[in-house]
Amino acid sequence: MGQHSTATARELNEKVPAYWAKTLGMPTNEEMIVQLQESGKYKKEDELGIKSGPLQNIETEAFIRDEVISVAKQSLNFLAGLAMPTAFKFDFPSTHNTAWQILTLGEQKLLDSAALSNQDFLQIALGIPRAHAKTTLIKLFILWCILFSGRKFILITAATEARAMDILSDVADMLNEDNITAVFGDWKQSIEKDTGQLKKFGYRGRNITLAAIGAEGSVRGLNIKNERPDVMIFDDIQTKECADSAQQSKTLLEWMVGTAMKAKSPSGCLFIFAGNMFSTPHSILRKLKTNPTWIKFISGAILVDGTALWPELRSLESLIDELNNDIAMGQAHVFFSEVLNDVEAGTNSNVDYSKFPAWPWSDFDIPQGKFVYIDPSQGKGKDFDVIMRVEVYDQTPGIKNIIEDHFSPGNLIRAALVEAISNDVYCIACEANGYQATLLYWFEQVCQDIGITGIQFVPIYQTQYSKNSRITSAIKAMQTKELYLHDSIKSLVQRQIADWNPMKRDNVDDILDAVSNAQKVVAEYPFEIMCKTNFLVLEAGASDTVQENNSPF
Repeated sequence: MGQHSTATARELNEKVPAYWAKTLGMPTNEEMIVQLQESGKYKKEDELGIKSGPLQNIETEAFIRDEVISVAKQSLNFLAGLAMPTAFKFDFPSTHNTAWQILTLGEQKLLDSAALSNQDFLQIALGIPRAHAKTTLIKLFILWCILFSGRKFILITAATEARAMDILSDVADMLNEDNITAVFGDWKQSIEKDTGQLKKFGYRGRNITLAAIGAEGSVRGLNIKNERPDVMIFDDIQTKECADSAQQSKTLLEWMVGTAMKAKSPSGCLFIFAGNMFSTPHSILRKLKTNPTWIKFISGAILVDGTALWPELRSLESLIDELNNDIAMGQAHVFFSEVLNDVEAGTNSNVDYSKFPAWPWSDFDIPQGKFVYIDPSQGKGKDFDVIMRVEVYDQTPGIKNIIEDHFSPGNLIRAALVEAISNDVYCIACEANGYQATLLYWFEQVCQDIGITGIQFVPIYQTQYSKNSRITSAIKAMQTKELYLHDSIKSLVQRQIADWNPMKRDNVDDILDAVSNAQKVVAEYPFEIMCKTNFLVLEAGASDTVQENNSPF
């Protein structure tokens, strides 16, 4: 186990949550006691020279300081629990942990190889959505650099000097946290200067300088204690107002690249740009995303599988509510760019989402027609299989529900049948070009096998117009009250509209492709989709298992 310093539970046991030990594979308190007793290092409080009060004369386990340091160096969540015990409520999600590995593993490589002396100038761009602890991650990384790296001069820049000073102040609070001082020592014991803009101190075997400036502030000739910055952090240096202005953005980018980054240490410097996208072409993160000399890590608040990035912090429901509000206010492009960090957000910024009408029918209105439409993805590309349920009122279709997932052929058939049977639907339409045509045959076979009668399966052929032309027509229909979207699925459709580029052929447009066929089904199969009563007979429940290997595809 190596050499460990000893302390008492009175000093440290309450500092580190007990569950971290189990989660990260550290010894439990009981295991520590046994190990230390065997090694002769276990001490009672009185043996450590601490006077016991009336209720303090019990034996307590020694705290293995070196183990805590080792785990804090490796684990973002553990370090956050140490440095922010009252503010740290939720474990960071896997996306943040991946970003953390990009930051710290590069630093560890430098330490192991002494590559810093060989003029290493790593450039990392982090795109984390707004209100998802991007700046908190940066603060913890600054703390990590102080505690575990050989970095000596960390320059913090933000949109204004006041914001940069706030970051520096919060880092100082982390250093002042009892957990940190108990494990790593008091950083203020060798402090030389302590102001809002500058902190100079001796700590962890080296002289350290932390400086805070605002964007476009003066950094020329910045040289403190014969050191230039070997870490430069640009945290949200670009504001929305700046991104809207071509000239302001040009001036800021010239300052970052031509002034700030040129003030680096000649021995090596780590550059970190942390921010989010803006819908304008002047977004700096957008430019860095296409710059091959920068390492990029960019994520949105809603992941590609439709789940929330950090559900404990921002649930998917709250994100959808925010999107719906932005759509209603005509500001959907803000959500797509700044919350989803979508580099192509704004492709369809000319689409007025406020013109998409609300669902006009109540639960008491009875539709004259219903059908389920299936658009299989064929397992290619980024598209999902789509199951869409449509209701028809006075010849006007309304999309009531959309299910998208990567289904096996058997599960796709089962999910579509359950959606139809559960909602008294008697017609299932399926795109029938190529492979998809065989799917209708297997629908009929499955229904025969499990005893379902009364459902008609009809093909939809695409022959006259290109897919992008159909989608363009469908978007127009949604704005002219010829095609409606239920409120529960409107955001799914509009999200794909925002990303969709009519000049490209490789869009992620699975939902839009399905929606574009709704009017076609109504026109071609008016009698098949007509609602019926007491027609569907289910001899075997919908929960019966559909065999996965009953088809050749």
